[in-house]
Amino acid sequence: MREDENESITGFFQKLIPLASSLLLLFISYLPFNLPLLNNIRPAVGMVCVYFWMLHRPDIFNLFSVYFLGMVDDIISNVPFGSNIFTLLVLYLLLSNLLRFISGKPFIVTWYGFILLSLAAFFCKWFVLSVYYSQFLPFSTVCFSYLVTIAFYPLLSLILAYIQNSFMADEE
Repeated sequence: MREDENESITGFFQKLIPLASSLLLLFISYLPFNLPLLNNIRPAVGMVCVYFWMLHRPDIFNLFSVYFLGMVDDIISNVPFGSNIFTLLVLYLLLSNLLRFISGKPFIVTWYGFILLSLAAFFCKWFVLSVYYSQFLPFSTVCFSYLVTIAFYPLLSLILAYIQNSFMADEE
């Protein structure tokens, strides 16, 4: 009986690892640095985490995890509430429809998939923020943030892959 309880507790905490690691990376990405450029332009860590966990563990990274991650991103960032939630949900919907084409492919294919899907998500976020502020926002800032996110994707996915391989049991 005691062994079954330990296995169920371990299984419960392993199911929380994707969300907890995503939140940890999100908090780390908002740490203040003494460089002016790094304080204004950050990679969209939430997008990378949603994309990675949806590709590798869609069984435990569900819609609630995406919503919660977007809500926390909205709370700690300086954007109107709901814009990051909307962006991550758009990415989630796009990826859930294209998962069979991207899942299980080599890294370069998944990176190209992220490039295309995150472009759509960034465009949706830019459009929503432009509607909110009743004017077209500078597209150059969005493009630079998009390029920074694409450049950081391999590093962040390597960190998430290490977390997955070290702390999570294989799918059953």
